[in-house]
Parts: sequence; C-alpha cells; structure tokens
Amino acid sequence: MKIKTNKNEILNPLLVAQYFISPTSTLPLLSNILFEVEENTLSVSATDMDMSVKINSKIEKVEETGKTTIPKKVISILKEAPDSEIKLESDKNDNIKLQWKGGYCKIQGLPAEDFPLLKIENNKLSKIKLSQKILKEMIKYTSFAALKDSTKRNLNGIFLKFENDTIEAVSTDAHRLSFYKTETKLDIKTKFEYIIPLKTINEISKIIEDKEDKEIELNLYEKLIEFKLENIDIISRIIDENYPNYNQVIPKDFNVIAVVKKSEFEGALKRVSMISSDKTKIVTLKFDKNKMFVNAQAQDEGEAYEELDIKYDGDPIDITFNSLYLLDVLKVAETDEIEIKLNSSTDPGVVSNSGSSNFIYVIMPIRK
Repeated sequence: MKIKTNKNEILNPLLVAQYFISPTSTLPLLSNILFEVEENTLSVSATDMDMSVKINSKIEKVEETGKTTIPKKVISILKEAPDSEIKLESDKNDNIKLQWKGGYCKIQGLPAEDFPLLKIENNKLSKIKLSQKILKEMIKYTSFAALKDSTKRNLNGIFLKFENDTIEAVSTDAHRLSFYKTETKLDIKTKFEYIIPLKTINEISKIIEDKEDKEIELNLYEKLIEFKLENIDIISRIIDENYPNYNQVIPKDFNVIAVVKKSEFEGALKRVSMISSDKTKIVTLKFDKNKMFVNAQAQDEGEAYEELDIKYDGDPIDITFNSLYLLDVLKVAETDEIEIKLNSSTDPGVVSNSGSSNFIYVIMPIRK
C-alpha cells in the first residue's frame, strides 16, 4: 500500500475511529485501526466488538492499493507532523512508514486479514431515515440520565421506540428518568424497540450535526443497529434485555405546578449546594405563594438559603432532591422558564420545559 495526501485527510478519520478502539482488549488487533486503500478511496475502520465504525474518504494520490492495521500511536505522530503532504506506505510484512517534509517515522503494523469487524445480519427488519437534528436532540435530552456503568445492563443505554410516525427515547438510572418524544415521518409498518448502549450513543452524538437538512439512516436488525451517514457507517450491538415499563413511572396528574426562571433556579442551586454534603448534595425546595425557597444544610459545616420569585398559587409544600440531578436537567432545558410538578413530598417530581410536553424528567425525592 502506498498513498500521498495531505495530513488532515489521514488524520481526520483516525480521530473518529480512535474512540471505537477497546482500551482494555487483550487482542492486539483490537488496539489497531484498519487501513484499506482502493482506487482513490481510503477506508478507516475500528471496533471493540460491541460497536464498529468505518469512515470513507477521498485521497489525492494512490500509488499502490492494499490494507494493513496501524497502532493508535500513529494519531499522536500525525498530530505533531507538519501541515504538508504525507506519504504513507506499508510492505507485505506490515512495516509502515510515514513520511513528511523533512522527516519520517517507521512503525510496525499487524496483518489486516483477521481484523474482526462486526458483520451486518442478512435479515434487515426495517430502514428509517430522519434528520440528524432530531437524533441529536433525543440524545441530548436522555443520555445524561442513563446509568453510567454496566451493573444493570438494561439501564446502561437509551431505549428507543419507533411506532407509526413517533419516536420515544428514554433513559433511567433508577433514581431519575428522562423521556423525550418527537413526531416525524418514519414510513414503518410495525413497532420496533431497541436499547442502544450508552457508549455507542455518546460516539454518535460527537459525529452527527444539529442540522435539519443533514440526514441519517438507521438500519434495524434483530441484534444490531446500523447508523449510516454520508461517509461514516456505525454498527452497534443492542442490549438484548427488557427495559422497565417507564409509563408506570411517569406521573400523569399533579397537585402542584410551579413555573420557575431557569437561570435563577440554576444559580441558586449551584450556590446553595456548595454547603450540602459532598456525597448526596441534598437540597430542599419549599413552595409557597409565588415563592420558592432553596435550602441546604450540612452537619458541622453550615447552611445556605435562597428565595426566588416564581409563579405558584397553591398550598405550601416542600420536597428534597439531589441537587446534581436538578442541575443536570437544567443544562439541557431550552426554555427560559421551566415547570416543576409535584404531588407530595414523597412522590416523584417532574421537571419539563415550560409550555412543552415532548420532554419529561422524573426525579425521585430523597426521604430524610
């Protein structure tokens, strides 16, 4: 294999592929990136055997086609290389040479023939096309509430339901739940439900754009899901487990609905929670006529208190939450005002964008 091209045409696909490499794999090949050159196309692939990516890009000069696998450290070398033409070549023993103006680097690769990419299943169940903006928004509103470890595998991802022309995205870590619903033309004839691993979701979020006119294609299989962009193809295993019945968790009716200015509430929470315990970050919210009082206490440390003007005309009520869970939802809320909906001091509370029903955030209170 022998190619000549500018530095970024090699480096940019590598920067995407590096996040699909397993950091803990004992298989040397899985620590490398697959490099394939055909005609004037460079294909860069990586996998951790749960998800894989393939990036295709055009290159200027192909002197010899071929393939090899290169170590991840090549990325660091290319970052420091001058912005000039890069010559990359490999021989039959996978000895790799990178050459730039005034210098070169030799590094050992591994044979490409046994590189273990995820294989697409034959029985495609359905194909869905939607704007990247819709998918990015669904991820934004849900990924932060998913369980961050695999102690409960079914919670370590985002649940997606495709039905008629509706998509529902849900995440939970058992202490809170985030629900997002959107309407779009799906052109499907049956319902599909998938749990997409959080690590896959996080990588897709880095790649897709917040644009209506940019499209992404989702190909649905029994055990896999494929995300296809213009020059990037991502394949992921799904989490093949049952997801909790989230409709039972989301309250439908409320005794208390308060409207709060997001920026004021966020500032108060940040200040007050500095006093609360480092582990639990407990804050108590007390609602009274057109007022909300935010309070935190820590034994032997002190107390903090703030009073906010809000829209509320109900009976007095107080409830205690983990302030970090509240701050998480305020980071993604898009309206200047948010709604806080409650039934009692011991029932789950709901936070949502004011005047919108497509996003619901359910948070469990802390019982003192």
